[in-house]
Amino acid sequence: MLYSLAIVLALAMVLCMIPAAFAATTTIQGDGYNLVVWSWDEGKLSSSPLGDEDSGNSVSAEYNYEDEDEDITGQFTENKKMAILEIKGWDSRIAAANDADITVTVDGKKLEVNRYSEYGEIDLIGWSEYDSVYMPLELTKAGYTDTYYVEVKAKIGDDTIIETAKISVRLENTAAYKNSKTAYITNIESQDRVLDAYIVGDKMYFDFVGNATNYDPVGWENREYSETVKITFADNNHDAFDVVTWAYEALDVDNGNKYLAPVKAEKVDGRWGKKLDDSALEYNLYDLTDEPTVTFELETASAIYETKEYEIVYRDNVVEADPKGIYFSDTSKTIKIGESYSPVVMGVATNRKVDADLVIGQGTDKQVIDIDDDTTVIGTQEGVAYITAKYITNDGKEYTSSSMKITVTAQGATDDDDNKDGKTYMVTASSLRVRSGAGTNFSQIGSLKNGATVKVESIANGWAKLENGGYVSAQYLAEVVDNGEAQTMYVTARTLNVRKGPGTSYAKVGTLSRGTAVQVVGFSGNWAKLSNGYYVSMSYLSA
Repeated sequence: MLYSLAIVLALAMVLCMIPAAFAATTTIQGDGYNLVVWSWDEGKLSSSPLGDEDSGNSVSAEYNYEDEDEDITGQFTENKKMAILEIKGWDSRIAAANDADITVTVDGKKLEVNRYSEYGEIDLIGWSEYDSVYMPLELTKAGYTDTYYVEVKAKIGDDTIIETAKISVRLENTAAYKNSKTAYITNIESQDRVLDAYIVGDKMYFDFVGNATNYDPVGWENREYSETVKITFADNNHDAFDVVTWAYEALDVDNGNKYLAPVKAEKVDGRWGKKLDDSALEYNLYDLTDEPTVTFELETASAIYETKEYEIVYRDNVVEADPKGIYFSDTSKTIKIGESYSPVVMGVATNRKVDADLVIGQGTDKQVIDIDDDTTVIGTQEGVAYITAKYITNDGKEYTSSSMKITVTAQGATDDDDNKDGKTYMVTASSLRVRSGAGTNFSQIGSLKNGATVKVESIANGWAKLENGGYVSAQYLAEVVDNGEAQTMYVTARTLNVRKGPGTSYAKVGTLSRGTAVQVVGFSGNWAKLSNGYYVSMSYLSA
């Protein structure tokens, strides 16, 4: 009996000792902290917080990502834009503990910074002498919300105090953010004979013929320039921009100066720009002699696009390339009385526009047309007129084009009014019906296969009358203009579409890559006919 009682008393004493053994470690679930999100600026905390909360477990902060600077986040890590979260309000016993006896973990990992991190150099991260926990937060373009499990462990003599806190942080970028994409330049062309603009690799060349006396920019504020270039862009899929797209001035990569600015630009949010027109825009030139490195930035409602860097190469006293003949890009034109028309004259060898003078040719009815400023035809009365173009190179060579027919009507110009008697056309449809009359209500008397050539007597109301009899829809005919012999030319576009006929409305049959040699046998407007019967845009060919 006495033995049993002794055992019971002994067990009771042991049980009484157990709580005493574990009393040295105390765990606290913290609640209600002073939370502050600081911007990190040039190695120190900013003077004003991005966001704060006096008593709680969550904090919201706003920042402008564009205004924040990148910080050194570590020896072997990329620099990033950072902020610092300060957590204050820990148990008073922890605040009184020795700094060396306190460790901080976040999400179960000891709070440390990468070697040589900028904000770690002053021993800010972790527990500080201000009785606070400091931890880094990355600032992103998109912003984010995250929850952190922060644990502070303090050893005080033989006792250990552990306090855990669940902290939620919401970071919001106030700057308008859009996903950045790559834009491409598909073509650059000068609008004046004195300037030849082109791109080779990462270099954008501006070659001024002779001494470039016409190149005289008078200042950014006035935005008056004698030379401009037209630049055509493509999106990240190498397609033309088919949505409303704003293009900004081209900025120097190093100093941000403006060197190409859209013609008649508008200022929005401190930057000059203008909307693209058919994925292209005309730019004024500004002090290219500095030879800067520039990028072009474009913006849609959903994304920002930026081109690669282009090194400007400015050259004057360049010898003009010999066009070795000139021709009209249109073979004929119908205009109405009072209407103006400026035909495009191209160089045969250079495949570039030339600044030629127009002359009224022989066979012209009196007072049918006038020539304004040597470049523009104005219809004055009904009749038929002929014009020729004359071009004199800088070294005195003179070239004269063949005649171009101008028909002036009172009703106005349509493609059907051109009356292209005796022309040869190619069938672009897979199979083209030949009818007994000009309309689908007439009976079919035959058919023509794709690629077949026919002589056309006349065209009226969308129907072509064939010389050998019958009518076909003019919509499926492409005029064939042959030079007599093939000319070797080279593709300048990254990818050039090959089409069944001379225009974007015709089906694509393939592509050609940059540098490909092609045999050109003729021209139809601004389209080159290849030896295989297909067509490509002349804008992307070079002799």
